[in-house]
Amino acid sequence: MMIAKNNCQVSAVRCQRPRGFTLLEVVVALAILGVTAGVVMQIFSGGLNNIHRIDLAHRAMNHAENVMNEILSDESIYEATQLAGDLDEEFAYTAEVNYWEEPEETLSIDVTEPPVHLLSVMVDVHFKNDARGKFYRTMCLKTVPSEPGRRLQTPADAVRRLFGRTR
Repeated sequence: MMIAKNNCQVSAVRCQRPRGFTLLEVVVALAILGVTAGVVMQIFSGGLNNIHRIDLAHRAMNHAENVMNEILSDESIYEATQLAGDLDEEFAYTAEVNYWEEPEETLSIDVTEPPVHLLSVMVDVHFKNDARGKFYRTMCLKTVPSEPGRRLQTPADAVRRLFGRTR
């Protein structure tokens, strides 16, 4: 036997109500979903921005190392000088080569003066489009002969001198 009472069909076994969500439940669920999606997108966007910054820093360090290696291997640089140039569309460099000054605190040991002197090499790689002026710096010492035109001994020259001609 079925009796309809308050939108409920009563039967001998149970009461069955109409199924589905109300409009208020759907709106609340969509609002929660929208906020969650917004938070996830912010986290994802921040992660992508960090990856881009790390990639730029890595490229700047590689450029600085490459410029430093070129200066150290260039035999025409044997005195103080300044260099500058563009590396690509995002980076530029400045390099300063100065005579290295020995620290004042030295050991009092009698050492014969070597036929070389040291140059201090400092390379700065700048971001061209950075308003904050961020840059990466590398520093190194370069050994050059005291007399221009004189060639420094390479490790291969030292081996030949000690052991004779090797082949």
